Amino acid sequence: MAALVGLTGITSCSDWLDVSPRTEIKADDNFESEQGFKDALTGVYLLMTGTNVYGKEFTYGMTDVLAQYYTGITQTSHAYYNDSKYAYDEASCETRINSMWSSSYNVIANINELIGYIDEANPGMFTGRNYHLIRGEAYGLRAMLHFDILRLFAPSYKAGASTKAIPYVTVAGKDVTPLSTVEEVLLKALDDLKIAEAELSVDPVVDAAVYETDDETYQRDRTFKFNYYAVKLLQARIYLYMGNYVEADKAAQSVIGQTVFTWVPESEISTNDPLKKNYVFSEELLFCLYESNLRDLYTASFTSTSGLYMTEETYEALYEMSTYGAYTDYRYTYQTEALTDIRVCTKLKQPESGNSLYHFRLPLMRISEAYYIAAECALQQNGDVESAAGYLNTVRQHRGLTVELVGSMLTSDEMQNEIYKEYAKEFCCEGQLFFYFKRRNMPQIPVTSAVGSNVVTTYVTPDYVLPLPDDEIEYGDRNNE
Repeated sequence: MAALVGLTGITSCSDWLDVSPRTEIKADDNFESEQGFKDALTGVYLLMTGTNVYGKEFTYGMTDVLAQYYTGITQTSHAYYNDSKYAYDEASCETRINSMWSSSYNVIANINELIGYIDEANPGMFTGRNYHLIRGEAYGLRAMLHFDILRLFAPSYKAGASTKAIPYVTVAGKDVTPLSTVEEVLLKALDDLKIAEAELSVDPVVDAAVYETDDETYQRDRTFKFNYYAVKLLQARIYLYMGNYVEADKAAQSVIGQTVFTWVPESEISTNDPLKKNYVFSEELLFCLYESNLRDLYTASFTSTSGLYMTEETYEALYEMSTYGAYTDYRYTYQTEALTDIRVCTKLKQPESGNSLYHFRLPLMRISEAYYIAAECALQQNGDVESAAGYLNTVRQHRGLTVELVGSMLTSDEMQNEIYKEYAKEFCCEGQLFFYFKRRNMPQIPVTSAVGSNVVTTYVTPDYVLPLPDDEIEYGDRNNE
């Protein structure tokens, strides 16, 4: 039952949910007590699990389709066919994109209402450090939502830092927020994260002693909350997106140096008992969302007829099964499953029973990403291939790979390709591979497959910028250029 602690009070906050970002939010009794603030924040996390946000489209849905993860989307009648071809003006795509936009800004509207009240609240009405935790989480989540909207609906920093992009909305209400440039959005997100970092310096993941005196029940299971180390990893993501390798590395090192979130034990993922198998590598999740409907979502999405799969040969090529020592990769052996002649990712698989500590988790951040960021920073700052290899080898060792990368035998370009391959292997169902391609402004996306014993790589030309919804253009006096 520990996983359910963060979701108490859902019924009492039902009136809080589903606020339109362009309608005036009615003030009520939500914020007259500490419990009201807790309920409001719980409501935000619930909205984030919506299928138009992180419950599907921002993770294993559209974003992974755009990264060309799935080889089963071949029929024009498939729901994601147009997405896979970057045909954003087709009706099915347009509807999905509009829903992703509106749902995301709906979450932000709820966050802004919470922030508006907590900024004016008396910290003395809160138990222990809960004021700081709630305020820090809210500011961190606002940064995260805006950053991910930016990564979908605007050019990358590398392609157009000064391009007008999206509105960075910081107040609740019906007034239209002007567009900010790509750079302005990133800087505003970093400003929010400064507040979040300061508030969350008292996070139990930093100071476990808080359990002894504060609200232990509310402060448990920080992986389900936007905790201090989630702030640090998001800072690392944003700085890397901006090409600021010094600051990106500093933030990543904070995650690498922490000891609260640990590597998953091999015994939890190699067990033959499916009820005891840790498919999602739960200990490694810096931040995840609790999704009670994840079993049904997985069952409906990852089947031999869903199209969200790869051929057996493609998965073998992706995980380099023909390379000596690669066949032991946990991500292939334990996070994929053969269904006849195709293979699906099982990262989100939910057994009917078993260890609840592994269940209902939508992974959004994991510790391995900090090592990938540190590797890229070492490579880009001073061409330190050896250090980059060391960071990748740490992750690879915890993925069951017995053969290490030797930095002295790799060029910088070859090492960058190894970083790409790690992103591709690590982040299926998490939406991060498409953002890797976009951040690096890659003109073509590689699609790896295998024909017999031969690995074949073809390329597709992506469209990295989703169009603004028509309503946003109409009411916001904006345009899609």
